[in-house]
Amino acid sequence: MNTAKAKRRQVVIGGLAGVGSLVSWPLIRKSAFAQGKPDHTMIFAHTFSPATEKYVVTGIDQFKQAAEKYSQGKLFVDVHDSGKLGGQNILPQKVQQGAVQACQLSMQNFTPFSEAFNVLDFPFIFASNDAFEKFLQDPYFMQSKLGTEPATKGFKVLAGLWANTGLRVTGISKKVKREVRVPADLKGLKIRVTSSKVEQQAFALTPGNPVSVDWGETYQAMQQGTVDALNVGLGPLSSARIQETIGTVTRIGMSFNAHVVVVSKQWFDALPAAVREAVERAAAEAWRYEQSEQRKANDRMWDEWKALGIKAIDLSADERKQWVAAVGHQRPEWNQWKERYGKDLYNRIAELGQKLA
Repeated sequence: MNTAKAKRRQVVIGGLAGVGSLVSWPLIRKSAFAQGKPDHTMIFAHTFSPATEKYVVTGIDQFKQAAEKYSQGKLFVDVHDSGKLGGQNILPQKVQQGAVQACQLSMQNFTPFSEAFNVLDFPFIFASNDAFEKFLQDPYFMQSKLGTEPATKGFKVLAGLWANTGLRVTGISKKVKREVRVPADLKGLKIRVTSSKVEQQAFALTPGNPVSVDWGETYQAMQQGTVDALNVGLGPLSSARIQETIGTVTRIGMSFNAHVVVVSKQWFDALPAAVREAVERAAAEAWRYEQSEQRKANDRMWDEWKALGIKAIDLSADERKQWVAAVGHQRPEWNQWKERYGKDLYNRIAELGQKLA
């Protein structure tokens, strides 16, 4: 090798060594680093893996690219997926502690930090998925306890960015061989529920038997018959392949499987105004992407489920009325919950939930 070539080779090798720590970061092309060292870093943690994006569209990668672009290189969004920095019960604590600046988690998992979010889970409080998504963008959201209560715990709800997989569906195990159309059809069935007190209460109002099972144990519980049914979003069920255990599924339309993004309020408030604006603009843009792509993903998943021989049941108007009468948010059993979380909050959400349909 001649001297000139050797020198060029040394420059290339030296240059690669200097950026070696960056090549493992996805999406760094045209990122804040392309324009120099950023002034601010947002460590953004969540629990979904890249493989699940086919089923659960988070919008986080789109947010990252847009936030770095609109901040003109002043912000670097450092995304950590797959629960690498902790589960959904741990991540909000890390946001409070300042260990991470943002995380995405389910509404149900955020309720220990803001009880007001329980109201969004009340059965049939929203007339449709469209009504729910319109409500998330309504000015009342951030003006209400849904916006102000988290702030007292150190959180800013990034209201422009959600991951909503839509209305939960009720899947019945192949082992049971039963169609569920009305609440009475749940008699004798063990229904897997989350740690959400609202969900537990809802199914306690049916003839079924709610059983709390961790998500990681749900596939095995359905396969072995520890539980006979579950009420989960289409995306999470598909990403965990739990549809393999399901024979029939009923689109009851009781509640939603949505994930909220929360940011450290202290960190966000300390950002320059232009960077804060970039974050919120990017969130709104990513949310529009998420809505469009999740609808496409849901259509694909229903086709996949149909190919597996799973029967999907849609309720008639009369059947839906029976569900609303049995477990709906208007029942007196929910009165103590309304008082606890705020009667005014409940009344306004119930009003908008029907008005925005």
